[in-house]
Amino acid sequence: MIEIARKDDLAAIAALTVKAYEEFAPKLACGAWEMMQQNLQNIEAKSKIAEFLLYRQDDRIVGSVAYCPAGKSDPVIFESNMASVLLLAVCPEFRGQGIAKALTQACIERARRDGAAAIALFTSELMQSAQHLYCDLGFIQDIELPRRYGVRYFRFVLKFAT
Repeated sequence: MIEIARKDDLAAIAALTVKAYEEFAPKLACGAWEMMQQNLQNIEAKSKIAEFLLYRQDDRIVGSVAYCPAGKSDPVIFESNMASVLLLAVCPEFRGQGIAKALTQACIERARRDGAAAIALFTSELMQSAQHLYCDLGFIQDIELPRRYGVRYFRFVLKFAT
């Protein structure tokens, strides 16, 4: 079930996010995992610009995502009329159950309701499963971003009909 995160959920979201992304640690540049981990754990700062949505199963947070309204996210990556999806994470043992899809669809619905012209996200070359999900939902890879942590990153955009 998807719900809006509360302040007391932020520590659990940080732990989940690190757990979900740690499979990529061996593929990052030397020392990059430590930097990425710090960024992933900085959920409280992200919660000031974005709203976290959770997926709970048996009172356990097993998925989360940050929805950022248009104009609130990084202007270097996102245009001012784009809402954004940030830090999508699903607990590894719960993958393959449609949780990531449900969370991403919830962000898409919010962006439409908010009147955004598009919703966008960025992901790395390592996150192939996520890229397939985004393409299945109608996102299109539009630009390559500067490398982070020694790997390539791309922006994906889903434009809404006006």
